Amino acid sequence: MKTILTAFLIAIFAHSASAAQSAQPNILLITAEDISPHLGCYGDANAVTPHLDTFAAQGVRFNNCYSVHPCCSPSRSALATGVYPTRLGTFQHRAEMWVNPTLVKCFPTLLREAGYYTFNGSQGGTAKLDYEFKPKDQPWSKIGSNGIEWRSRAPGQPFFGQINLFCTHQSQYGQRMPGRKTVDPGCYSVPPADIVHHPANITVPPYLPDTPAMREIWAEYHDRITQMDGYFATLLKMLADDGLADDTLVFFIGDNGHGMPGGKAWIWDQGPHVPLLVRIPKKWAHLTPHAKPGTTTNRLVSFVDFAPTMLSLAGVEIPGYMQGVAFLGPMAGEPRRYVHAARDFHDNADFDTSRMVRDDRFYYIRNFMPQVGWDAIQYSWQKAPYMLEEWRQLAQAGKLAASIRPSCFFHMSKPVEELYDMQTDPWQLHNLAADQQHQATRERLRVECERWMMENRDLGLLSQYELYTRSTKDSPLEMGMDPKRNPLRQLLDAANLANQRDPSAIPRLCELLQADDSAVRRWSAIGLLALGAKAAPSTATLLSALKDSAPDVSMTAAEALCGLGRADEAVPVLIALLSHKDYIIRHETILALCRIGPVAQAALPHLDEARTPGAEHSEGLWSFDNVVRDIPLARACLGATPDTPCKTRQRYIP
Repeated sequence: MKTILTAFLIAIFAHSASAAQSAQPNILLITAEDISPHLGCYGDANAVTPHLDTFAAQGVRFNNCYSVHPCCSPSRSALATGVYPTRLGTFQHRAEMWVNPTLVKCFPTLLREAGYYTFNGSQGGTAKLDYEFKPKDQPWSKIGSNGIEWRSRAPGQPFFGQINLFCTHQSQYGQRMPGRKTVDPGCYSVPPADIVHHPANITVPPYLPDTPAMREIWAEYHDRITQMDGYFATLLKMLADDGLADDTLVFFIGDNGHGMPGGKAWIWDQGPHVPLLVRIPKKWAHLTPHAKPGTTTNRLVSFVDFAPTMLSLAGVEIPGYMQGVAFLGPMAGEPRRYVHAARDFHDNADFDTSRMVRDDRFYYIRNFMPQVGWDAIQYSWQKAPYMLEEWRQLAQAGKLAASIRPSCFFHMSKPVEELYDMQTDPWQLHNLAADQQHQATRERLRVECERWMMENRDLGLLSQYELYTRSTKDSPLEMGMDPKRNPLRQLLDAANLANQRDPSAIPRLCELLQADDSAVRRWSAIGLLALGAKAAPSTATLLSALKDSAPDVSMTAAEALCGLGRADEAVPVLIALLSHKDYIIRHETILALCRIGPVAQAALPHLDEARTPGAEHSEGLWSFDNVVRDIPLARACLGATPDTPCKTRQRYIP
């Protein structure tokens, strides 16, 4: 009888343990803004991050985690949906796109439907809802809170929480530079007595010039990371004090790379490469048997992998529209061979299109607009002009090492392709794209880049104006699947031809300038623009294109003609576009005038016409705010003379 009772009790306890293990874990995702893997646990010599280093020793450190874009809002779009922004239409920073919730839901919505309490923001951190779209599927039970938000859930209810740490954002360093104000009110202040990093002791990475100004801003960046490390520790303490540390899976990631030039908004490694640390309590070790505490992994992880991973850990079915692969949990897939990223537009910068593919060793970049130099981002000059001017002067004087990063950063153009060996050249100082020994690798990654773009139905080869106008009846995702509205194969072929920058391609480019599809015509005009003076044989065709019904085609033709000595015919077209019905076209025209410079001086009295109210796409930084912000830039560029170029244009070195 005693034996039977013992067996019965053992069975009950075993059933209880099994039931406890089958319950859903809590999940806390902590994000820090604008940081590359500059933590002590990643070997950064400047780092003072004791709490994150301890956390890494308790969990798993991922060495190769990549966002899908080098700035925050497209990357958060991928985190929330598990879909690439270039497929969803959410790839332009601060755009306002529409995502059809019947086709794509945010993963917190699926967790909420499975019984989770979901929140975004809590005491000790902020909410972050910058996804490029406003979710219609109600992913959050609660947004923002002055309290400890997981305490608001029902008794026994599992939670998923996302908490953002803002103090590492780009806007919060560079504060000690000349002309900058004190710390922005939205950031947790660092009193002078708490400064940890001193410029004299800082090690500057070799892709940046080692100057006094760079040391100053690099030191302050690391101060912000140390500050963030303290806030991270505060969140973990709250979790432990509430007795939830053993019940909660904790993720720590950056949203994109650091905010110095070459990081955030650029597609070199420091743009999309971010830290990823995960702590799995012993209670939940059965969910991730290979994720042992204190281990590291070189597994490639993309931001599109997070949504399926969260669902896998929660035991929720992964929907078919998600493009990522779970890297933890019962539904984890095989390690990916490649990660991909895109860089298109950031705030009031020049419009650009670049794509990245990385495998376990090599890093490939395809620049579809090589006529636009790397330093095309006015945003950076507004944040730290003194540091950039110091850098530019050294480059112009030939005092920087002859590598692609520091010495060529201010060149007016960039190569079509870049290839880096991350084993021998982790700082990406030497472009191997033209190296004969690496042609097979370059070709493999070039093919993979096109394969991904085609499979992904990449919307980035459409101009911003075309993206909006072609998706008025349905979402960009649905529009992108339509080969008539997104003729991707034809667009890629036209872009490939344009990127040859070969005068022998002029006849075919002129032929494509008569194509039925305006997006194809635009790429033809881009190809002629990129040829510069060598495009002279196409002058007559470009003059005809000034009358093109598509505004971005006539605009591109006008810019090309200004470089061919035909400003008298071209500039009136640009002046007319300054009062176009769409603010996107107005903004692109202003940026074109900035690139053209004094040759287009006749447009100078007309710049304020771009402010005229009533145009479309007028909300947010995406359109009208960018117009207002860039008019002074255009005024300076147009008002300068060729002998005394304005300070803004001086940053370019032919």
